[in-house]
Parts: sequence; structure tokens; C-alpha cells
Amino acid sequence: MSTTRTAPGPLSSRFPGVRKAKADRFYRPELDVLRFAAFLCVFVCHSIPNLSLAPSSGFGQRLIVAIKDAGNFGVCIFFLLSSYLITELLRREQIKTGDIHLKSFYLRRILRIWPLYFAILIAYLILGRIHPSLSMEPGRTAANLLLVGNWYIFFHPYITTPLRALWSISVEEQFYLTWPSIAKFGGLRWIARLSGCLILISIVTIGIVSSRRVNLPVTVWVNSFVQFQFFALGALLAIYLSGSTLKLNRGGRLSAFMLGVACWLTASGVFLIKRPEANPSLLSMITGYEAAALGAVLIFLSVLGIRPDALPSPFIYLGKISYGLYAFHETGFMVADNIEKLERRLFAFANGPQAHNALFVLNKGTALAATILLSMLSYRLLETPFLNLKKKFTVVQSRGV
Repeated sequence: MSTTRTAPGPLSSRFPGVRKAKADRFYRPELDVLRFAAFLCVFVCHSIPNLSLAPSSGFGQRLIVAIKDAGNFGVCIFFLLSSYLITELLRREQIKTGDIHLKSFYLRRILRIWPLYFAILIAYLILGRIHPSLSMEPGRTAANLLLVGNWYIFFHPYITTPLRALWSISVEEQFYLTWPSIAKFGGLRWIARLSGCLILISIVTIGIVSSRRVNLPVTVWVNSFVQFQFFALGALLAIYLSGSTLKLNRGGRLSAFMLGVACWLTASGVFLIKRPEANPSLLSMITGYEAAALGAVLIFLSVLGIRPDALPSPFIYLGKISYGLYAFHETGFMVADNIEKLERRLFAFANGPQAHNALFVLNKGTALAATILLSMLSYRLLETPFLNLKKKFTVVQSRGV
């Protein structure tokens, strides 16, 4: 017969009713599947050609634009997932050891994020000298190296490069500068309070930035204080759930998922928060971002707690390498574009929309295949040695390498 034990002293008030045995390990494979789904959202967003909206645009075009723009919110899932998992692991570390070891946390973070991030930055810095189309101006390069790439985009024109998606890594690293210290010295109470404040700060920031009316969909999107609300939501979910899940049947999960997708499509297709030509109002921006946040929470809850035997193992693996998928997918597009001439020759005998559609599918399929291959090689050859070293500083075991 198992009994529930709480940590002595002040820990019992911070982490009530948590079994010590359950603090030793935490891994949910369904969240790896969700990671892969989040990547696919971003991939689809960047795959669909840019289409402008006009008053005369038909329903079909508006739906495609809404789907494309909603794919951006896969990044929000990444942020929410990251905060949920790290807050939960910090919570369990405090329960298991009576403390949070800041040095170990930052070493784990560096060993997980920095090798691939800086390797791909340095690689493109070198390749940019050979192929000017890959080069970035010194200021943008320096900002990325200093992990403030999102703020460079905020103050300068946004350009399409194979590294454009890495702005989100800067946001993550900025968030985790102080988060473990707050967990260490303030416990769950301060984490919860700060999370609530961050949501309010995000809403206020959306209002302030929106009032400037300058490149609105980009300057709001890349602002750290706007995106911090998704980290806050992940932390609140970790605190509220305390390692458990909501008991949802299949119908409940499907309903939550569809409602989450509907929230995303509303944010992108009704409030138009990612459409530069729409010039959305301040109220639309705030309401749209909160709809995107609600959608992210609902999609997360719809997946959390799915039985491992119901999950496709290939998707678990692809979620495991999702960091590489996200980092390399723009490179995958570049590879696909470079071989598209060959694909056009193969379809030279065909004309009309069918040939065009076939070429489009081939191009994006090639991009996805190249992205997966690069990510597998990166995970095996570059990331795994650092992940094995990361184990030495791990207190609560999670996913294996």
C-alpha cells in the first residue's frame, strides 16, 4: 500500500501532496508527438506561398491564408511545451533534493540548445561568404550570436533567410535567464504570481506596440514580452496539473483539439493578427493573440495523457528530433528549390494546374525529406554527444537520448 509523503519544512507548503517516488522521472511521449505536430504547423506555414487578402478575395483564398497564418502558432506550442516541461522538472527537482541547482540547470540548457544553434549560425556565416544569398548583415549576425535576434527583427526590416526561424531560440533563452532562480527562491507561489503578471504584461505590450502601427504583425510577433505569455501558460499548467492529466475520453480530446484549431483559425482568419495588409485594430490584435493562446492550451490538453500504446512510434522519434527539424526546415526548402529545375524537366511534358500542383507537392516533399535527413544526422552526430554529457547534470530523468 503506497502512502503520500510530502517534503518536510517549507517544501510541504510549496509542493503539497506530491509523492517523492514520482519525482524521480518524468517523460510523456505524447508531448513528443505534439512537438512534431507543432513543427508541421510551422512547416506548412512556410510552405504555402504568400497570398494577399483583398475585399474581393473568395472564401477559398481566405481559408488558405488563415491556415497559413495559423501555422505560425506552432511556435507558441513550442514555448508552452518548453515552459510546462521545465517548470515540472524544476518542481520535481526541488521535491527530490530540497533545492534547485542553478548551475546544473544552465549547463543542461547550454548542452541542449547551444551546440546546434551556434553550429548552424557559424555554418551559414561561412557559407554566406561563398553564396551572397545566404549572407546576413553584421548587425543581424551579431544579434543572433548574442541571442537577441528577435529584437534585431523588431527594429529592422524582416528578411527571408534560412535562419529566419531562429528568432524564437533567442526568446526562449531570454525567458530562462531568470525562471529557474524564481523557482528556486520563490517556489510555486512566485512562479504562479509571475505567470499571471506575464500574461497581463503581454496584453499591455500588444496594446503599446499595436499603437505604433509600424510593421504590426512582425513587431508584435517577435516581441519577447508578447511571447512570454505562452511560457506563463505552460508554467501555470505545470503547477495546476502537478504531473497529472485531465481525464478526457476520445470525444473530449477531439472536441478540445477542434476547438483549439478553431481558436487559431479565428485569430488568423478573423482577427488577422499575422496579416500586414489587413492593418488590424488594437482590439483585434489583443483578442486575436488571446484566442491563439487559448487555442494552444486546448490543443495541449487534448494531447496530454494519451496512452503511449496509442502513439505512432515514428512520430515520437520525429518529436525527439524536432529541434533539428525546426532549425533545418528553411535549409530543407533551399535544398528543394535548388533541385526544382530537375523536377520541372520531369514534368516538362505536362501543362496546366495539375503539373503545377504536382511540382508543388514534389518540392515540399523534397524539402520535408531533406529536413528530416539533416535533423537525423544532426541529432546522431552533433547533438547526442552533448546530450550524453547533459545526463551528468540531470537530477530528474526525462526522455532518454
